[in-house]
Amino acid sequence: MDDTTHMRRRRDRGRMILIGVLAVSLAGNALALGAAARFMTLRHEVLGGVAGEALFPRPERRALLSAVQDQADVLRPELRALVEARVAVVEAGMARPFDRAALETAMTGFRAAADRMLGSVQKVIADTLEARASSQ
Repeated sequence: MDDTTHMRRRRDRGRMILIGVLAVSLAGNALALGAAARFMTLRHEVLGGVAGEALFPRPERRALLSAVQDQADVLRPELRALVEARVAVVEAGMARPFDRAALETAMTGFRAAADRMLGSVQKVIADTLEARASSQ
């Protein structure tokens, strides 16, 4: 095999790899777009015409996201507790023999953890929106 044949095969293999990477990338983009479209459809089905009204304007959403990220040290332990409470619900629900009282206790714990988490997130939201309102 001469050098030109070897170079041509190498170039062809490089092109095929590039086409494969592009195909995978396009497939990933299509899946992401499909998921986003499905989410938007579900949001519209659940919320109806008020879907747009249920969102803060973009500048406030950015500020809220930043505030939540800034409070990650406070929120992370509560999120971890919420996940652990959810695990307890799953374990109680899958236990054999089934113990309804244990499941209900685990679900009560999950609701309490969710309430604590939600309370902390709502405080961050209220503090952020109050600070933005007073600075305008």
